[in-house]
Amino acid sequence: MEANVNATGGRSRTRLRREILAALVVKTALLAGLWWLFFAQAPSKDTVARGIGVHLAAGAEPSSHQEQQP
Repeated sequence: MEANVNATGGRSRTRLRREILAALVVKTALLAGLWWLFFAQAPSKDTVARGIGVHLAAGAEPSSHQEQQP
């Protein structure tokens, strides 16, 4: 009887290992995709510097969430 339990347990362990490995592969692929989507395509430093320069040259405008005093 114990031999059957070990054989079944061995098969279920192999299946569990396969499922865990598949889950890790999927998670790694998702993380790599998210990284590529948000960070790999970063704009160049020159583009960012130009954007900051345009913003500063335009002057700071009050944002809508700040109250303006009369």
